Amino acid sequence: MLIVIGGGSMREMPLVNDYIVSLLADIRIKEERKPCILFFPTASFESKPYVNSFNREFKTRLKCKTTCGLWLAGEMDYDHIKEKFDKVDAIYIGGGRYDVLVDEFSKMKIDKLLKDFHNRGGLIIGNSAGGMLLFERSVSDYKILSGESTDYEIASGYGLIKGCFCPHCDEPLRQKFALDNDITDVVMLAEYDYLVY
Repeated sequence: MLIVIGGGSMREMPLVNDYIVSLLADIRIKEERKPCILFFPTASFESKPYVNSFNREFKTRLKCKTTCGLWLAGEMDYDHIKEKFDKVDAIYIGGGRYDVLVDEFSKMKIDKLLKDFHNRGGLIIGNSAGGMLLFERSVSDYKILSGESTDYEIASGYGLIKGCFCPHCDEPLRQKFALDNDITDVVMLAEYDYLVY
């Protein structure tokens, strides 16, 4: 199962987070343990406040076991990350800079691990840039953020979901880009909105 979130702050989306954890509720009953969620804060340059916010929400409030996939600072290698994929019940890919996310996942060969996890029936959540990665294509602002362009562009993703994703569609210029470019298969989500696939 895939959940795509249009963006927003972790602590300001308790209804979405409650729903995510409700999908894992049978683990507490059948296996008599806390569900475990692997968080990738890669797109945010592994921001410590973002990691802390994730832990406060999912570990403290929602009583899950949490772990993070951190390697920008050299803390983990491919084998360590793969081991985490084999032990968790859900994967949460956070928001931030899409180009950073794609580049780092490519270096670590995360795409195959993610696709295998999905094929095994694992739950994957993508927030903003994390959601963009799950679609075939997305409306992206990463070249604007890096100073390479003054306009949005279409970026490629992993294709676990067909179509084009437009996160933060409550931003008028992003929405206008999608509409002006006549993208007929676009999925638009405002911040804190989500869809389940």
